[in-house]
Amino acid sequence: MQALPLALFLVMLELTAGSFISLWLLDLRGDSSRGFIIFQGALYAFFALLTLGAMSAFASPQIVRGYGLDGWWLGAQGPLTLAFLLAMLPWNVLLWLDRSPRKGAKGKAAAITKGGARLRLARFALGGAVSLVALADLFVVGMAYRTLADSRLGGALVVLALVFGALALGGSMTAMLLGHWYLNTPTASGKPLEFVTMLTIAGLALVLLTSPFIGPSTARPTIQKVTVAPGTTIQTNGGQVAISTPTVSGSQGQSDLPSQSDTTTREAPITNTALVALEYILGLLAPLVLAGVALYLTRGRSFQSATGMLYLCVSFVFLGEILAGGLLLFPIFL
Repeated sequence: MQALPLALFLVMLELTAGSFISLWLLDLRGDSSRGFIIFQGALYAFFALLTLGAMSAFASPQIVRGYGLDGWWLGAQGPLTLAFLLAMLPWNVLLWLDRSPRKGAKGKAAAITKGGARLRLARFALGGAVSLVALADLFVVGMAYRTLADSRLGGALVVLALVFGALALGGSMTAMLLGHWYLNTPTASGKPLEFVTMLTIAGLALVLLTSPFIGPSTARPTIQKVTVAPGTTIQTNGGQVAISTPTVSGSQGQSDLPSQSDTTTREAPITNTALVALEYILGLLAPLVLAGVALYLTRGRSFQSATGMLYLCVSFVFLGEILAGGLLLFPIFL
């Protein structure tokens, strides 16, 4: 359980970075409603604030010192996470100020003034810069945590899994919320939803291709002192741990009499193998199928059914990323 708060920061960073990148790409396309982009921009800024809070509470360099992470990269984690949040604020301001028509507008409503064109260009450029900061934050955090599983390619696959996981989680969140937006505008073009759903599928497929090759954990467990009675033996067998403590038989003070063994057997509630299986089945394969079904339904303009599939998809992806983060961090708390 100690690994879950730290895993929460990793998942929140993936969610916020991936969500903003997918939203910026939708904004570049210009075929999503202005109201949706504005709402999502404010929501993802709030996500960034929660991510900063999770980092301060559970994953600051002072808290994770001694966990075997790469301290050089870890030092840049805080400034980049803060810069990510601060850079999103002026982007939202530009978004509110730009009232230029979206793609598909006709007649006089389609005319864009020179001032409006410059404002839109500035928003696109700033959104690109914010996306680069988000990717840099993911890269830095991945480099700091790669030491937990650096047996293959020096931990580079850990970094890639974090970036691809962000695209999958953030893409699925944006797709799900966009699907809800279609319930109010059923005549809108389905192309934006198709695009962000395909982005989700691509992210999930890349995570599925990367994760199996990360290799075994190389984390150094945190040293914890446990006092046991003299002569106590601890035996492990699969998911069971047997603790035996000898006790003196006979009257008090007769230590030379035969002793009996007081044995306590404890069984782990779930093994790591089962958790890995859940990660792949529930966190990767199930959302891949759901996202594929959602894409099919979107192309048939069944937006309500597609939204239901995407709701399940984002839930499963979130569960899978929590499991992945927990399994990566678990050995340091043994």
